[in-house]
Amino acid sequence: MEAVLLEAVLLMIATLSAIMSIETRSLVRTALWFLVFTVALGLLFILMGAHLVGLFQILAYSGGAVALLMVVLMFTKRRDETA
Repeated sequence: MEAVLLEAVLLMIATLSAIMSIETRSLVRTALWFLVFTVALGLLFILMGAHLVGLFQILAYSGGAVALLMVVLMFTKRRDETA
């Protein structure tokens, strides 16, 4: 019963963070929401028994991809937002 509840909570977190990652206007917040999404997805894999896939998901995507995205954001020029 607890595993089903934990899976439902992780699915809700993953869904909401994916939506927020798309809808957020700030690129830094988008990267952070993507981090939340990838961690939730990795925890879902671990919960389902695919421990290696979940560990790779958390290490490679949460660690590497988000860090690379943040470095790219730091090196891009900021332009004035006139919206």
